[in-house]
Amino acid sequence: MRKLLNHWITKSAVLLGVSLTATAVASAQAVETAQRGAEITPFFQTTILRPDWGPTNNFGYTFGVDYTRFIRSIVQPSLELRMSHAGGQTVGETSYVVGLKLQTYALPFHPYATFLAGNGAITFMHPVGDYYSDGSFIYSLGGGAEFKVYSSLKLRVDFTEQHWNIPPVLTPMTLSVGVAYSLPFRRGKIE
Repeated sequence: MRKLLNHWITKSAVLLGVSLTATAVASAQAVETAQRGAEITPFFQTTILRPDWGPTNNFGYTFGVDYTRFIRSIVQPSLELRMSHAGGQTVGETSYVVGLKLQTYALPFHPYATFLAGNGAITFMHPVGDYYSDGSFIYSLGGGAEFKVYSSLKLRVDFTEQHWNIPPVLTPMTLSVGVAYSLPFRRGKIE
C-alpha cells in the first residue's frame, strides 16, 4: 500500500507541475478565480490508515475545512484544518493538523498538495505495562484532487504521509475518499 500511495502522491505532484506550466490557460483562469472572492469548504472523508505499528490497516474518518481567498494566480493557496481518526486491532491514531493547501483550478479536476502540521495521539489496544498511549508533534505531506459533481459539491480523493516524532519515527499513510461542499462569499470583482 505504501508503494501505491507514493505512486499516487508522485502522480499528483506531476499533474500539479504540468498545470503550472499551462500559461495560456493560466492567465484567463487567474482572472476568473480572482473574481470569485473567497470560499469556505467543509469536507468529510472515509479514511484507510496504514499505521507503522501493527499488521492491519485501520478504518476511520477525516473531516475539516478549507478557507480560500482567491488571488490572481494559477495556484490558489488555502488554509486547511483537519482532524483524522482511525482505529484498528493493534492501534488507534488521531491527528489534529493545520497548514497550507495549494490547489489549481486550470483543469477539469482540481489537483492539490497539502503541507500540514499539528498533534497526534496513538493508543495501543494491547498495552505493555502502563504504556498504553503516546502523543507527538506530527507533520503531514500529501496531495489529491477534487472533482466537481454539482456547482458547489465536489468528490475529494486524498493521500497523505504523516511523520510522527515517536521513537522509532512512525510514518503512517492515509488514503481518503469523501465529499466537499463550497460556500462562496464576497462575489464580484477584486479591485
